[in-house]
Amino acid sequence: MSKIKAVVDFSSYTGPALSPVAQTIHDQMTAKAAIFPTPPVAMPAFQGLVNTFEQKLAAKASHATADTIAFNIARHNLEGALADLGGYVNSVAKGDPTKISASGFPSFDTAHTTPDTAPPAAPGNVVLQPGDLSGSFVARYHPDRQRSMNEVQTCVGDPGVAANWQHAGMFSGGKATVSGIVPGTTVWVRVRTAGLKGVMGEWSDPAKIIVV
Repeated sequence: MSKIKAVVDFSSYTGPALSPVAQTIHDQMTAKAAIFPTPPVAMPAFQGLVNTFEQKLAAKASHATADTIAFNIARHNLEGALADLGGYVNSVAKGDPTKISASGFPSFDTAHTTPDTAPPAAPGNVVLQPGDLSGSFVARYHPDRQRSMNEVQTCVGDPGVAANWQHAGMFSGGKATVSGIVPGTTVWVRVRTAGLKGVMGEWSDPAKIIVV
């Protein structure tokens, strides 16, 4: 019998991939507190672990031994919290894909004895529209996989320069709302889908919008 479960082992995720996924889980579980009222790790404490991990990840670029050790400790603490929260989500959801998706956790189908760890294909048909609020836009796209988590990046400079692209968020399904942009700015947008074990898919073709 097929059952959807939240991923509880994040050991294979790279540091840059783990951080946005953890932040999405925090944001989703905070927003859906009515579904997940008694998490084993309080959301403010979990946010503290995410913040510490991001700080230690940035400091690790120094390659200093002390910074590497501090990063490993921060990662261990964050992975432990994610495992506890994932187990809690699974106990609440009992295989319900809607509840799993609401938690922000990546998921897998237990009917698949061999998980597909191949990079997902690039999302198609990226369409951008003005958002309800000034300085925002809505991106719609078609991910290659159902119940997917997708990373959105934006660029306000030359889209051909890799360093100009900035992480805008992780979003479930085929819709993302991005805000906080100066009205009148021309923004390029691209999307990719997160696969299992931290594998990220190919980027979509970039789309462009002038934010109002």
